[in-house]
Amino acid sequence: MATAQAERAAPGLLDAVNRQVPAESVAVFRIAFGVLVTIASVRFLARGWVDTLYLEPANHLTYAGFSWVQPLPAPFMHLVLVGLAAAGAAIALGWHTRLAAGAFAVGFAYIELIDAALYLNHYWFITLAAFLLAVLPVNRFWSLDSRSGRVEASPTVPVGAVWALRAQLAIVYLCAGIAKLNPDWILSAEPMATWLADRTHTPLVGSLLVQPGVAHALSWAGAVFDCTIVLWLSWRRTRPWAYAAVVAFHTATAMLFQIGMFPWVMILTTPVFFEPDWPTRLVGRRVRPPVRSTTGSAAPSLHRATVVGLLLLAVLEVVLPLRHLVIPGDVRWNEGGYYGSWRVMLTEKGGSARFRVTDPASGETWEVDPQLVLTDWQAAQAAVRPDLLLATAHLVAEHYEQRVEVRADAWMSMNGSEAVRVVDPELDLTTVTRTSGPWWVEDPPDTH
Repeated sequence: MATAQAERAAPGLLDAVNRQVPAESVAVFRIAFGVLVTIASVRFLARGWVDTLYLEPANHLTYAGFSWVQPLPAPFMHLVLVGLAAAGAAIALGWHTRLAAGAFAVGFAYIELIDAALYLNHYWFITLAAFLLAVLPVNRFWSLDSRSGRVEASPTVPVGAVWALRAQLAIVYLCAGIAKLNPDWILSAEPMATWLADRTHTPLVGSLLVQPGVAHALSWAGAVFDCTIVLWLSWRRTRPWAYAAVVAFHTATAMLFQIGMFPWVMILTTPVFFEPDWPTRLVGRRVRPPVRSTTGSAAPSLHRATVVGLLLLAVLEVVLPLRHLVIPGDVRWNEGGYYGSWRVMLTEKGGSARFRVTDPASGETWEVDPQLVLTDWQAAQAAVRPDLLLATAHLVAEHYEQRVEVRADAWMSMNGSEAVRVVDPELDLTTVTRTSGPWWVEDPPDTH
């Protein structure tokens, strides 16, 4: 009976998501995304990061189950970034849009999976947004695809396409806001206070950043912003003011914290919350045919399978940030359940690690640094992320021809806390896998 009810409900849902709305907003999202990822890819090449991050390291700290993902040799790794830049340009122009977006999503996921030490939440967002552009009908308006006749031009898109893009942004904001509701952020204003103390050289406002109460005010403002901005963006009366807050918030974070392209991505994609025809309203003239209330033959639609897939993706994105609840300990400390959880800029960690290697056959023991198998930037991440510390221990073991035992003398601090041990110094880490269950021994001491 439940199946029959679902079947009867499905047509109603399909009708709702396929209601036609102006296509301008979705087209601007596509263009902005394409331009930004093209700039980011060119920037990556220009700064030599392909070499320093992918080709120079002798080893990479791979994700669990993805050790088979390795960088291509030069010059092919460089060509991957060239391909990403070209795909981004094609997305912006609307040229073979779905193919370009799909290729970008696959290529970007590939470089993202090479080294877990490079993980950033906004990389995950870029991957998901590219996937959405590959499956949604975003190429029917203001695109070379529609101008050339490759696809049938349409001034409208299904409202479900707008909802999907809004939902992706909403999940990022809401999860980031909820994650900020912890004692360090709310009571101690950490790590905000630590960050601001290091930015007193900032022109004009540097001396104000360390004044009493500023760190708390900014911490609370950040939490309120992330937790409520979707509500204000969704309400027509507050939408302009909410978007002004988006611009101010992300511009400030870009200036203070230098976190790459992410602030600009959020600023330029968030306008999808405005009315779907906001671009033509903004310029005060019409550049499209009138939108009829009924679906014409040229109007794109979302198929049942696409709608189900989008709903499943939304559920996955909501569940992933919650998986830390079944992992013992504080996720901010042990980072169990960290990946894909939108826990944006929540901690400031410091750490150190050395490994004690023992040859069980001879009983000989010696100490090595993580730099035996890692570059400095990889070692810095391994010292503050337990899963990468474990991965490094296995790389150290693989470095030697004979079987060895590897133990860690690893200490870590978070948000101004005293450094404590991360792992039992007598535990042979070669006997532990990432699926072995909790193996770390300490949660962070109180910082408030």
